[in-house]
Amino acid sequence: MPVVAAHPVSRRRPSRASTSSHLPHWSEVPSDPPRARPSPSVAAVLRDLVSGGADIAILLTRGCPEDRDAIERVRRYAYAWLAGESCPEVSIDDVLTTVAALMAGIDRNLGGTTSDDNERHAIGAAVAA
Repeated sequence: MPVVAAHPVSRRRPSRASTSSHLPHWSEVPSDPPRARPSPSVAAVLRDLVSGGADIAILLTRGCPEDRDAIERVRRYAYAWLAGESCPEVSIDDVLTTVAALMAGIDRNLGGTTSDDNERHAIGAAVAA
């Protein structure tokens, strides 16, 4: 007996992903109601978090010039946004590079997928420093 789908099968919807590798500015993303800007005290805390995260990401990538440049572009973008200034363009690749560095450091520090104990301890020490 043939299997009949409960719902008609339609063609796959086109991806909503941007054709550009750059993220839209926060003000270009529709939201109801509009997003409120963080207060100056919250912005200062977030700036410290961004700074610390970027510093750790650079440390974890061992100062690789390409990774460092990507991380610094993400840092500049976040700083501009927090200051309410016009944001420089940042590519999704830069954001993913930054997040990947931080996630790899967390994974290694927690005893994740890294099999080399010496490498795990070196990265854990860098995170704790």
